Amino acid sequence: MSRFPTAQGPTTDPDPDPASRAESFGEVLRAAIQRRDLTLQRIRCRLADRGVDVGLATLSYWQQGRSRPERAKSLRALRELEAILNLPRDTLFDLLEPPRPRGRGATTAGVTGSHLYGVDSPFQRVLGDSFEHFNDGVAPLSVSELCTVDADRSLRRIAVTQVLRAVAEGQDRFLVAHGVDDGEVMPSDIRVRAGRLGEVAADHENGYLAAEIHFGRTLARNETAIIEYETVLGPSPAPSRLHERRFRVPAHDFLLRVRFAGSALPARCHSYHRDTVPSAPRQRRRLTADASDTVHTFLPRCAPGVYGISWLWS
Repeated sequence: MSRFPTAQGPTTDPDPDPASRAESFGEVLRAAIQRRDLTLQRIRCRLADRGVDVGLATLSYWQQGRSRPERAKSLRALRELEAILNLPRDTLFDLLEPPRPRGRGATTAGVTGSHLYGVDSPFQRVLGDSFEHFNDGVAPLSVSELCTVDADRSLRRIAVTQVLRAVAEGQDRFLVAHGVDDGEVMPSDIRVRAGRLGEVAADHENGYLAAEIHFGRTLARNETAIIEYETVLGPSPAPSRLHERRFRVPAHDFLLRVRFAGSALPARCHSYHRDTVPSAPRQRRRLTADASDTVHTFLPRCAPGVYGISWLWS
């Protein structure tokens, strides 16, 4: 599923602190250790003094980005590390990626609509009884979308390509959704390039739109289909500031790109993740625009949740 606001861009940061310039969990941890001029053995001793036993190899893997804390004991050690390294609370926690799927079938489990969107979400009023388990018979394998932000700083187009797989017999359509924040505009058009546009339901007051895209055939179990569509938006009364996609079920991979007009580049861009729509963003990572004034984030595995790019205008 998706939700749409917007983009990213090049940055310059005068902050002399290497930990503040680092981007990933491992980079931030390594920079903080260097700044404090502590050896891993010394850190291990300080953790032990606080009642947490962590091996040297584990600390080394964490700072190299080869592994990350996941278990309860490791997360407690992480909290103590923030104090030992004089980092603001949640500095390291906010950079943790979603836990890796474990066990048989862990990559296919989804969440309900109310878990992802929250109870009494406006989206529920659009979908009605199908809200909790929409698209239950079809799973996204690969999702790619390109957002275009114009010179007036408005998000104007969102082009999406999805490779889908039927996980149940008899699937012939897929539901897509668009949601807007305050001050943004609802889509003026949905153009389907691969597939056929079916029923469209909109809640303009609360800023949600849902549309069915028909495959043009009925899929057998494990058969795949491709849909392509473009969402067109009018000028926004306020500058666009983010774009995000919401996954109720896991996806194999997700590529999100935001392309800016060369005459209107944001000052700073970050990718981020939220466990649910009501949750606060975390796992922020700085993004830099390429030669085509485009920023991107690519995720080889997507657990259910919200993945987006936000940007700040100067």
